[in-house]
Amino acid sequence: MLDIFRGLKNFIKVSHVHIDSSVFRLHYSITVMILLAFSLIVTTRQYVGNPIDCIHAKDIPDDVINTYCWIHSTYTIPSAFSKILGIDVAHPGIEKSQVDEEKRYVKYYQWVCFCLFFQ
Repeated sequence: MLDIFRGLKNFIKVSHVHIDSSVFRLHYSITVMILLAFSLIVTTRQYVGNPIDCIHAKDIPDDVINTYCWIHSTYTIPSAFSKILGIDVAHPGIEKSQVDEEKRYVKYYQWVCFCLFFQ
C-alpha cells in the first residue's frame, strides 16, 4: 500500500519559489520580533505595573484616582501652561476650568497592547 504512495510522490513534486532574499527574510522576521517585544513591554507595564499616575489631592487614595484616570479621559488647559507655576497655577496645564475655555483631552487607551500584538 505504501508503494503506491511512493509512486504518487514522484509525480507530485512541489517546487518552492523564493521571491525574497535573505535580507528581506531577516527584515520581516526582525520586524515581528520587535513588535512582539514592544507588545510584551506595553502589556506588562499596563497590567503588572502602574499604567497611569494621576496628580490628585492626598485625601483620595492613589488606586482609586488612578483607576478613574485609566477609565475616563482627563484634560489640560493650554492657556495654563503659560502662567506662573506656584502662583497662578499649582501644576503646568492645570487650573480651574471655565465653561468656554479650550481644553485638551488626554485619553488613555487600554487596548494598545492588543493592537501591537495583532499587528
